[in-house]
Amino acid sequence: MSESELKLAGEFAPATDAAWRTLVEKTLAGKDFDRAMTSRSYDGIQVNALYTPANARIEPQASTRAGLWDITTAHWHTDAVACNKSILTALERGATSFAIRIEAGVCPGISPANLGAALEGVYLNMARVALLPGEAFADAAKALVALYGAAGTAPADAAASLGADPVGTLAQTGRLLSPVEDAVADAAGIAADVAGKGYGHVVTFTASGSPYHGAGATEAQELGLILATGVAYLRAMEAAGLDIDTAAKQVMLTLSADADIYFTVAKFRAVRRLWARILAACGAKAETVSPVNAVGSLRMMTVKDPWVNILRGTAACFGAAVGGADSICILPHDTLLGLPSVSADRIARNIQVILQEESNLSRVADPAAGAFAFESITSELCDKAWKYFQKIESAGGVVAALRSGTVAADLAVAWDARRASIAKRKEAATGVSEFPDIHEKPLNGVGDMAPWREDVAPAGDYLAPLPFHRTAEEFEMLRFGSDELLARTGKRPTIFLANLGRVADHTARATFAKNFFEAGGIEAIATPGFADATSAADAFARSGAAAAIICGTDAQYEDLGLEVAKALKAAGCKRLYLAGRPADMGPYQAAGIDETIYMGCDVLATLGAALEFLGDAK
Repeated sequence: MSESELKLAGEFAPATDAAWRTLVEKTLAGKDFDRAMTSRSYDGIQVNALYTPANARIEPQASTRAGLWDITTAHWHTDAVACNKSILTALERGATSFAIRIEAGVCPGISPANLGAALEGVYLNMARVALLPGEAFADAAKALVALYGAAGTAPADAAASLGADPVGTLAQTGRLLSPVEDAVADAAGIAADVAGKGYGHVVTFTASGSPYHGAGATEAQELGLILATGVAYLRAMEAAGLDIDTAAKQVMLTLSADADIYFTVAKFRAVRRLWARILAACGAKAETVSPVNAVGSLRMMTVKDPWVNILRGTAACFGAAVGGADSICILPHDTLLGLPSVSADRIARNIQVILQEESNLSRVADPAAGAFAFESITSELCDKAWKYFQKIESAGGVVAALRSGTVAADLAVAWDARRASIAKRKEAATGVSEFPDIHEKPLNGVGDMAPWREDVAPAGDYLAPLPFHRTAEEFEMLRFGSDELLARTGKRPTIFLANLGRVADHTARATFAKNFFEAGGIEAIATPGFADATSAADAFARSGAAAAIICGTDAQYEDLGLEVAKALKAAGCKRLYLAGRPADMGPYQAAGIDETIYMGCDVLATLGAALEFLGDAK
């Protein structure tokens, strides 16, 4: 065996960013490099196509999770017996912790009085309990601590999140039983009590970004608001007599995990780095950390084609696990349709089990460390989030910023920017705005998003609740309208595909047009392809459609396309589209073309107008 050193790429010339860029520019054929090969997040963070030591930004990372994360399952039942059965099933089949929604005001869930029945048979010294109590956090915390005592669970063996998040509850629902300052002080008293009694693994406060993420927040805004909320809770616990190290352990940082793997990883790494900076400024010990929790994003979930939510949940779980979350809760794919089915619960749970036990994501601490792209995006995100945190603090803190409307206004601007991208399908919802199945059969309902919004009358503290947005919501509203028309009349709105020539000539644009219109619930009538205008017009007349779209190549459009347009209009076509974007629209408009569709056009606006027209045309 040779003892000579293996050089691998040592005989090749060193690769450089400049050499790579030269090769790429040749393939771009004159297109702008930065526009084609880079992108920007909604926070303005530039994402490069290639990261190298020359353009990477690597900074020290705070301590992250080492080892297994808690596999958390969510239980929304209002019946204690059903909730108990669901919890025991989850624990028997891979879950290590569970979250229970507690009834509060108009918020459905398990009442604090029935918490014991919901936890019957659960070994409270082995499974972590996470409460989602809303404004009922005090009663829920009291009930759970009493159950620990009744079960003989030693304080040191109890592990729980009491879920007190008065600021987040006020932001999301617009109501609290008492002024938010009083509610935060009450929760701080609970934190002091459980810490004083030796419940070292019971966390009282949750600083959640979910209300802000659901309202359209960017990654930096979500992080900044979590930091500001966490600081408000630290101040309250300091006033209650807790030292900073004890107080920090009484705050859980909860972030939404979505299908954008790069920014989900970066967001979870960033929150540890930023929170460590805050704790250091407060005088905490270097080893003091707060737990970080991940919850699957509701904003990314869809009602239509909910099976794709399984893929979204997998990507979100992967990102949160790689980013270092201590606990992860992935929502079942049919969550927006009501109470999840047994099958959906199992799939959501097994996503985590497989990623943890088969993909071994938990075996490496901070697997993104040293990766130029993840490191650079994390560092840039930290800068943006810290600036937004400073803005909120300058406005008087998170509560003052909520009351003044600063937060709502900032999130509205962020959502408007995202909505513009969604409308043009730059940010797509697979199965809804892209690749829709217009004939899909619903799972177990038509979709009920009411449980996630709680518009109620004023209580002890009141402000306008933040809105709840989803990526797919406006496309789905169009689809629901089409479904309603089908149920009422037996027919959907339709559009005739006037395909030109051979399949090879029209298939690309015909496929684009079919997906385009069916994303809005307008069924495309497929055709084999026409060699002349007369046959296209005859087929259109037989179809019964009121609208048509011409699909072919640019070369075909200049002669055959114009003839077909005139023939379709003469055959009674009331709205005529062209797939593509000719440089000179004059001849096409003269031939009867009303509108063009192309990559980058406002799909939502076009579909909305088309549906309105087709409704009038009937």
